Amino acid sequence: MKIKRKTWKIIITVGVVAVAVAVALVLLLNRFGEKEAPVTVQTYTVERGNVKNSLVVYGTVQPKQEYTFTFNGDLVDEMLVSVGARVTEGQALVKLDPSQQELALLQAQRALAEAKASGVRADVNEKEVALKIAQANYDDATLKAPFAGVVTEINQATESSKSWSLLLIDTSKLYLEVQVDQLDAPSVAVGQSATATIEPLPDKKTWDVKVTEVAGMAEEVGNSTVVITKTSFPYSDPLVLVGYTVEMEIATASATDVLVVPISCLTETPRGWIVMKVVDGQATPQAVTIGVKSDTYAEITSGLKEGDVLQSAAKTATGSTPTQQDSGFPGGDMPIGGFGGGPGMP
Repeated sequence: MKIKRKTWKIIITVGVVAVAVAVALVLLLNRFGEKEAPVTVQTYTVERGNVKNSLVVYGTVQPKQEYTFTFNGDLVDEMLVSVGARVTEGQALVKLDPSQQELALLQAQRALAEAKASGVRADVNEKEVALKIAQANYDDATLKAPFAGVVTEINQATESSKSWSLLLIDTSKLYLEVQVDQLDAPSVAVGQSATATIEPLPDKKTWDVKVTEVAGMAEEVGNSTVVITKTSFPYSDPLVLVGYTVEMEIATASATDVLVVPISCLTETPRGWIVMKVVDGQATPQAVTIGVKSDTYAEITSGLKEGDVLQSAAKTATGSTPTQQDSGFPGGDMPIGGFGGGPGMP
Protein backbone atom coordinates (compact mmCIF):
# COMPACT_ATOMS: atom_id res chain seq x y z
CA MET A 1 0.00 0.00 0.00
CA LYS A 2 1.35 3.43 -0.93
CA ILE A 3 1.85 6.01 1.85
CA LYS A 4 0.86 9.50 0.93
CA ARG A 5 3.44 12.31 0.94
CA LYS A 6 1.56 14.12 3.74
CA THR A 7 1.75 11.02 5.93
CA TRP A 8 5.52 10.85 5.41
CA LYS A 9 5.88 14.45 6.58
CA ILE A 10 4.00 13.64 9.78
CA ILE A 11 6.18 10.60 10.47
CA ILE A 12 9.41 12.57 9.94
CA THR A 13 8.25 15.41 12.23
CA VAL A 14 7.33 12.98 15.01
CA GLY A 15 10.74 11.34 14.69
CA VAL A 16 12.62 14.62 15.01
CA VAL A 17 10.64 15.59 18.08
CA ALA A 18 11.31 12.22 19.69
CA VAL A 19 15.08 12.56 19.15
CA ALA A 20 15.06 16.09 20.64
CA VAL A 21 13.19 14.89 23.71
CA ALA A 22 15.64 12.02 24.18
CA VAL A 23 18.65 14.35 24.00
CA ALA A 24 17.04 16.74 26.50
CA LEU A 25 16.38 13.90 28.94
CA VAL A 26 19.99 12.72 28.70
CA LEU A 27 21.31 16.21 29.42
CA LEU A 28 18.90 16.66 32.32
CA LEU A 29 19.87 13.34 33.89
CA ASN A 30 23.55 14.13 33.53
CA ARG A 31 23.00 17.51 35.21
CA PHE A 32 21.22 16.02 38.19
CA GLY A 33 23.83 13.32 38.38
CA GLU A 34 26.64 15.85 38.78
CA LYS A 35 27.87 16.52 42.31
CA GLU A 36 28.38 20.13 43.31
CA ALA A 37 31.93 20.89 44.40
CA PRO A 38 32.07 21.24 48.16
CA VAL A 39 32.80 24.74 49.42
CA THR A 40 35.67 25.42 51.80
CA VAL A 41 36.11 28.41 54.06
CA GLN A 42 39.48 30.14 53.92
CA THR A 43 41.28 31.29 57.03
CA TYR A 44 43.87 33.95 57.74
CA THR A 45 46.41 34.20 60.54
CA VAL A 46 46.72 37.73 61.95
CA GLU A 47 50.24 39.07 61.55
CA ARG A 48 52.17 42.29 61.40
CA GLY A 49 52.80 44.26 58.23
CA ASN A 50 52.45 47.59 56.47
CA VAL A 51 49.32 49.09 54.99
CA LYS A 52 48.96 52.19 52.87
CA ASN A 53 46.00 54.09 51.52
CA SER A 54 46.74 56.01 48.35
CA LEU A 55 45.05 58.17 45.77
CA VAL A 56 45.84 58.11 42.03
CA VAL A 57 45.46 61.45 40.25
CA TYR A 58 46.55 63.00 36.96
CA GLY A 59 47.99 66.32 35.85
CA THR A 60 50.84 67.97 33.95
CA VAL A 61 54.41 69.24 34.33
CA GLN A 62 54.46 73.00 35.09
CA PRO A 63 57.29 75.58 35.00
CA LYS A 64 58.58 77.58 37.94
CA GLN A 65 57.19 80.76 36.39
CA GLU A 66 56.10 82.19 33.06
CA TYR A 67 55.72 85.62 31.49
CA THR A 68 53.71 86.74 28.45
CA PHE A 69 54.78 89.79 26.46
CA THR A 70 52.02 91.56 24.53
CA PHE A 71 52.94 94.26 22.02
CA ASN A 72 51.67 96.06 18.92
CA GLY A 73 52.58 94.13 15.82
CA ASP A 74 52.83 97.31 13.73
CA LEU A 75 55.74 98.41 15.90
CA VAL A 76 57.80 95.22 15.54
CA ASP A 77 61.17 96.20 14.10
CA GLU A 78 63.02 92.91 14.62
CA MET A 79 62.22 89.53 16.19
CA LEU A 80 65.43 88.34 17.82
CA VAL A 81 64.37 84.87 18.99
CA SER A 82 62.32 81.92 17.77
CA VAL A 83 60.20 79.25 19.45
CA GLY A 84 62.38 76.84 21.42
CA ALA A 85 65.19 79.35 22.01
CA ARG A 86 66.83 79.28 25.45
CA VAL A 87 67.58 82.81 26.67
CA THR A 88 69.37 84.38 29.61
CA GLU A 89 68.05 87.01 32.01
CA GLY A 90 68.16 90.45 30.36
CA GLN A 91 68.61 89.09 26.84
CA ALA A 92 66.85 91.09 24.09
CA LEU A 93 63.89 89.26 22.58
CA VAL A 94 62.07 91.77 20.37
CA LYS A 95 63.01 95.19 19.04
CA LEU A 96 60.13 97.60 18.50
CA ASP A 97 60.20 100.77 16.42
CA PRO A 98 61.62 103.30 18.93
CA SER A 99 60.79 106.46 16.95
CA GLN A 100 58.06 107.77 19.25
CA GLN A 101 59.93 106.83 22.43
CA GLU A 102 63.12 108.40 21.09
CA LEU A 103 61.31 111.66 20.28
CA ALA A 104 59.76 111.75 23.76
CA LEU A 105 63.18 111.13 25.30
CA LEU A 106 64.79 114.02 23.40
CA GLN A 107 61.97 116.33 24.39
CA ALA A 108 62.33 115.37 28.06
CA GLN A 109 66.09 115.98 27.95
CA ARG A 110 65.61 119.47 26.44
CA ALA A 111 62.90 120.34 28.97
CA LEU A 112 65.17 119.39 31.85
CA ALA A 113 68.01 121.52 30.46
CA GLU A 114 65.69 124.52 30.19
CA ALA A 115 64.41 123.98 33.76
CA LYS A 116 67.94 123.90 35.11
CA ALA A 117 68.71 127.13 33.25
CA SER A 118 65.71 128.86 34.84
CA GLY A 119 66.92 127.87 38.28
CA VAL A 120 63.46 127.01 39.62
CA ARG A 121 63.93 123.91 41.77
CA ALA A 122 60.33 122.69 41.47
CA ASP A 123 60.54 122.72 37.67
CA VAL A 124 63.84 120.86 37.77
CA ASN A 125 62.39 118.11 39.96
CA GLU A 126 59.37 117.73 37.69
CA LYS A 127 61.48 117.50 34.53
CA GLU A 128 63.83 114.96 36.11
CA VAL A 129 60.88 112.64 36.81
CA ALA A 130 59.59 113.14 33.25
CA LEU A 131 63.02 112.25 31.87
CA LYS A 132 63.15 109.02 33.89
CA ILE A 133 59.76 107.98 32.49
CA ALA A 134 60.82 108.82 28.94
CA GLN A 135 64.06 106.88 29.35
CA ALA A 136 62.16 103.82 30.68
CA ASN A 137 59.75 103.95 27.73
CA TYR A 138 62.66 104.15 25.33
CA ASP A 139 64.35 101.19 26.98
CA ASP A 140 61.09 99.25 26.78
CA ALA A 141 61.22 99.52 23.02
CA THR A 142 63.51 96.49 23.31
CA LEU A 143 61.73 93.64 25.10
CA LYS A 144 64.13 91.79 27.38
CA ALA A 145 63.81 88.52 29.27
CA PRO A 146 62.97 89.08 32.96
CA PHE A 147 64.49 85.67 33.77
CA ALA A 148 66.37 82.86 32.06
CA GLY A 149 64.07 80.48 30.28
CA VAL A 150 62.67 79.03 27.06
CA VAL A 151 60.56 80.79 24.43
CA THR A 152 57.57 78.48 23.93
CA GLU A 153 55.10 80.58 21.91
CA ILE A 154 55.17 83.49 19.46
CA ASN A 155 51.72 84.47 18.25
CA GLN A 156 51.38 87.03 15.50
CA ALA A 157 48.55 89.50 14.98
CA THR A 158 45.18 88.32 13.67
CA GLU A 159 42.44 90.07 11.71
CA SER A 160 40.69 91.04 14.93
CA SER A 161 43.78 92.21 16.82
CA LYS A 162 47.07 93.90 16.02
CA SER A 163 48.66 92.52 19.17
CA TRP A 164 51.49 90.01 19.14
CA SER A 165 52.42 87.84 22.09
CA LEU A 166 55.51 85.95 23.24
CA LEU A 167 55.49 83.38 26.06
CA LEU A 168 58.63 82.79 28.10
CA ILE A 169 58.79 80.00 30.72
CA ASP A 170 61.31 79.40 33.49
CA THR A 171 62.38 75.74 33.53
CA SER A 172 65.09 76.12 36.19
CA LYS A 173 62.67 74.32 38.49
CA LEU A 174 59.63 72.26 37.60
CA TYR A 175 56.45 71.42 39.48
CA LEU A 176 53.86 68.72 38.98
CA GLU A 177 50.31 70.04 39.06
CA VAL A 178 47.48 67.51 39.47
CA GLN A 179 43.72 67.70 39.80
CA VAL A 180 42.20 66.12 42.92
CA ASP A 181 38.47 65.50 42.94
CA GLN A 182 36.64 67.51 45.59
CA LEU A 183 35.53 64.31 47.36
CA ASP A 184 39.15 63.18 47.77
CA ALA A 185 40.62 66.61 48.54
CA PRO A 186 40.13 66.43 52.36
CA SER A 187 42.56 63.49 52.50
CA VAL A 188 45.37 65.40 50.73
CA ALA A 189 47.75 67.64 52.70
CA VAL A 190 51.06 69.44 52.30
CA GLY A 191 54.01 67.19 53.15
CA GLN A 192 52.49 63.91 51.97
CA SER A 193 54.71 61.64 49.89
CA ALA A 194 53.83 60.71 46.34
CA THR A 195 55.18 58.73 43.40
CA ALA A 196 55.02 60.41 39.99
CA THR A 197 55.22 58.81 36.57
CA ILE A 198 55.87 61.01 33.53
CA GLU A 199 53.71 59.11 31.05
CA PRO A 200 55.23 60.21 27.69
CA LEU A 201 58.73 59.01 28.67
CA PRO A 202 59.51 55.65 27.03
CA ASP A 203 60.90 53.95 30.15
CA LYS A 204 57.99 55.06 32.40
CA LYS A 205 60.47 56.23 35.03
CA THR A 206 59.04 57.21 38.41
CA TRP A 207 60.10 59.91 40.86
CA ASP A 208 59.51 60.34 44.58
CA VAL A 209 57.99 63.75 45.28
CA LYS A 210 56.14 65.59 48.06
CA VAL A 211 52.96 67.66 48.10
CA THR A 212 53.99 71.32 48.43
CA GLU A 213 50.71 73.17 47.84
CA VAL A 214 46.98 72.47 48.02
CA ALA A 215 44.76 75.16 46.53
CA GLY A 216 42.54 77.09 48.93
CA MET A 217 39.52 76.80 46.65
CA ALA A 218 37.97 74.31 44.25
CA GLU A 219 37.37 75.00 40.58
CA GLU A 220 35.38 73.44 37.79
CA VAL A 221 37.33 71.53 35.15
CA GLY A 222 35.07 70.05 32.51
CA ASN A 223 32.25 68.30 34.33
CA SER A 224 34.22 67.87 37.57
CA THR A 225 34.99 70.04 40.57
CA VAL A 226 38.63 69.67 41.55
CA VAL A 227 41.27 71.09 43.85
CA ILE A 228 44.58 71.90 42.15
CA THR A 229 47.50 70.33 44.02
CA LYS A 230 51.22 70.88 43.38
CA THR A 231 54.22 68.78 44.22
CA SER A 232 57.92 69.52 44.04
CA PHE A 233 60.09 68.07 41.29
CA PRO A 234 63.68 68.53 42.50
CA TYR A 235 65.23 66.72 39.55
CA SER A 236 66.90 67.87 36.36
CA ASP A 237 66.07 65.79 33.31
CA PRO A 238 66.15 67.33 29.82
CA LEU A 239 63.64 64.71 28.65
CA VAL A 240 60.95 66.08 30.97
CA LEU A 241 59.10 68.84 29.15
CA VAL A 242 56.57 71.33 30.47
CA GLY A 243 53.08 70.14 29.59
CA TYR A 244 53.84 66.41 29.78
CA THR A 245 51.11 64.26 31.34
CA VAL A 246 51.74 62.98 34.87
CA GLU A 247 50.22 60.08 36.78
CA MET A 248 50.68 60.48 40.51
CA GLU A 249 49.96 58.21 43.47
CA ILE A 250 49.66 60.21 46.69
CA ALA A 251 50.04 58.30 49.97
CA THR A 252 47.16 59.77 51.99
CA ALA A 253 47.65 57.49 55.02
CA SER A 254 50.02 54.71 56.04
CA ALA A 255 50.88 52.48 58.98
CA THR A 256 54.08 50.45 59.45
CA ASP A 257 54.60 47.25 61.46
CA VAL A 258 50.98 46.97 62.58
CA LEU A 259 48.45 44.16 62.80
CA VAL A 260 46.83 43.70 59.37
CA VAL A 261 43.95 41.62 58.04
CA PRO A 262 42.40 41.29 54.58
CA ILE A 263 39.26 43.31 53.92
CA SER A 264 37.56 40.00 53.10
CA CYS A 265 37.72 39.11 56.82
CA LEU A 266 35.88 42.27 57.90
CA THR A 267 32.15 42.86 58.16
CA GLU A 268 30.67 46.28 58.93
CA THR A 269 27.68 46.32 61.28
CA PRO A 270 25.61 49.16 62.78
CA ARG A 271 27.75 48.84 65.92
CA GLY A 272 31.08 48.77 64.11
CA TRP A 273 33.42 46.30 62.46
CA ILE A 274 33.56 42.60 63.35
CA VAL A 275 35.57 39.57 62.27
CA MET A 276 34.86 35.86 62.67
CA LYS A 277 37.59 34.65 65.01
CA VAL A 278 38.22 30.89 65.13
CA VAL A 279 38.21 29.70 68.76
CA ASP A 280 38.40 25.95 69.48
CA GLY A 281 37.42 25.25 65.90
CA GLN A 282 34.34 27.49 66.01
CA ALA A 283 33.92 30.86 64.27
CA THR A 284 32.98 33.49 66.88
CA PRO A 285 32.12 37.16 66.18
CA GLN A 286 34.79 39.52 67.49
CA ALA A 287 34.49 43.32 67.51
CA VAL A 288 37.56 45.15 66.16
CA THR A 289 38.70 48.70 65.56
CA ILE A 290 40.38 49.50 62.28
CA GLY A 291 42.90 52.22 61.39
CA VAL A 292 44.42 52.78 57.96
CA LYS A 293 42.54 50.87 55.27
CA SER A 294 43.48 50.19 51.66
CA ASP A 295 41.35 48.47 49.04
CA THR A 296 42.35 45.02 50.24
CA TYR A 297 43.93 45.26 53.72
CA ALA A 298 43.19 47.07 56.97
CA GLU A 299 45.12 47.93 60.10
CA ILE A 300 43.66 46.49 63.32
CA THR A 301 44.13 48.81 66.29
CA SER A 302 42.19 46.77 68.86
CA GLY A 303 40.30 43.50 69.26
CA LEU A 304 42.91 41.07 67.94
CA LYS A 305 46.44 39.92 68.62
CA GLU A 306 49.14 38.48 66.43
CA GLY A 307 48.54 34.79 65.70
CA ASP A 308 44.74 34.90 65.94
CA VAL A 309 43.03 32.89 63.21
CA LEU A 310 40.14 34.46 61.31
CA GLN A 311 37.57 33.02 59.00
CA SER A 312 37.32 34.82 55.70
CA ALA A 313 34.03 35.68 54.09
CA ALA A 314 35.48 34.46 50.77
CA LYS A 315 34.64 30.85 49.87
CA THR A 316 36.09 28.73 47.07
CA ALA A 317 35.43 25.28 45.64
CA THR A 318 37.59 22.47 47.01
CA GLY A 319 40.81 22.18 45.10
CA SER A 320 40.84 25.78 43.97
CA THR A 321 43.60 28.11 45.07
CA PRO A 322 42.71 31.53 46.40
CA THR A 323 44.41 34.29 44.44
CA GLN A 324 46.20 36.94 46.46
CA GLN A 325 44.96 40.22 44.99
CA ASP A 326 46.89 43.45 44.65
CA SER A 327 47.04 44.71 48.19
CA GLY A 328 47.24 48.36 47.40
CA PHE A 329 50.75 48.37 48.90
CA PRO A 330 52.90 50.12 46.25
CA GLY A 331 56.55 49.25 46.33
CA GLY A 332 55.96 45.84 47.87
CA ASP A 333 54.40 46.95 51.15
CA MET A 334 51.94 44.08 51.61
CA PRO A 335 51.42 41.17 54.00
CA ILE A 336 52.75 37.95 52.50
CA GLY A 337 51.16 35.43 54.90
CA GLY A 338 47.79 35.65 53.15
CA PHE A 339 45.24 32.92 53.30
CA GLY A 340 46.20 29.57 54.70
CA GLY A 341 47.57 30.82 57.98
CA GLY A 342 51.33 30.76 57.38
CA PRO A 343 53.21 33.52 59.19
CA GLY A 344 54.74 36.18 57.02
CA MET A 345 56.13 39.66 57.15
CA PRO A 346 55.66 42.42 54.56
